[in-house]
Amino acid sequence: MYSAALGLWAAFLVAAIFYTRRARNPQTRPLAAYLIFSAIFTMSSFAVFAVILVVLDVLGRAQLLADPIAAAAFLFVVFVPALLLARWQVRKPPHAPERP
Repeated sequence: MYSAALGLWAAFLVAAIFYTRRARNPQTRPLAAYLIFSAIFTMSSFAVFAVILVVLDVLGRAQLLADPIAAAAFLFVVFVPALLLARWQVRKPPHAPERP
């Protein structure tokens, strides 16, 4: 299951190159938008992945992820909030430095 999650994550980051070029705020440069998106997506998906996995392990339910439907639902729960958070960050306008 870890390799499936890693493969899905890598494929999504390649596709995100084209997505961030369209979804970014016009004031944000394309490379900056991609780096923001990929960093936020990676950190948030890792955090959700780790928390849910630890909770399932503590509850003794980690074997549930052996079922393909449960594993797909798990990946959906991991990647959708990460996508929404990263998309929100990319669409925000950049902060202008304050001038004295």
